[in-house]
Amino acid sequence: MSTCKTEVIYQNQDFIFTKCVDCCRMGLMYHQVMIGFDEVNFAAFIRYLKQIDFDYYKFPCMDGIDRVIIETYHQDIQFSFSEEEFYHLKASAIEANEQLQLIEMIRKL
Repeated sequence: MSTCKTEVIYQNQDFIFTKCVDCCRMGLMYHQVMIGFDEVNFAAFIRYLKQIDFDYYKFPCMDGIDRVIIETYHQDIQFSFSEEEFYHLKASAIEANEQLQLIEMIRKL
């Protein structure tokens, strides 16, 4: 995504969601980590987040904090989130997806 012409779809204090105007790749930046998705895998990631219930998937970590592991489409990349971080990610991803759909609808007019 380094040569992409990205536009910010959604941003808050922790997350930035972007989309390349040319190749349509999606980006998710969280602090210093950025992962890219094609459109199909981004949609799958959003569906995956929507179905996760923190209390069902949580497990205690060595630091004494319950966390949930979020898989990405790449087997070697996972996120570990506390309950507060997880719900913040989930809400941000849903908002970004809604923004993306709104932008796409406007562009079709």
